Amino acid sequence: MKTVIKLLVAAVVLHAAWRVGSAYLTYYRFEDRLQQAAQFGGTRPVAEVRDQAVKVANELAVPIEPDSIIVAKTDREISIDATYVDQLQVFPGYYYPWEFKVSVNAWTRAW
Repeated sequence: MKTVIKLLVAAVVLHAAWRVGSAYLTYYRFEDRLQQAAQFGGTRPVAEVRDQAVKVANELAVPIEPDSIIVAKTDREISIDATYVDQLQVFPGYYYPWEFKVSVNAWTRAW
């Protein structure tokens, strides 16, 4: 009986680790793609960079509202900030709201 309980506890821990790890992998992929959008968005208008960020979020299935993506641009820098909450299943049948914040900056060249 003790072995069964230990196996159940191990399965629950592995399940939670898998779910949290998968969510963080998506977060890092999203952050990386936003960094690329910022780096190569120096000559593009802010609306176009924001649309690309929304497209990336949809491709990666990031649960974010388009209004939560903020793009700011100056003559030398572009920044993209985004915040979203993902419901992580840490225990079968139990979801925990986990907030992710992405903030990327890139220097741009003046043409």
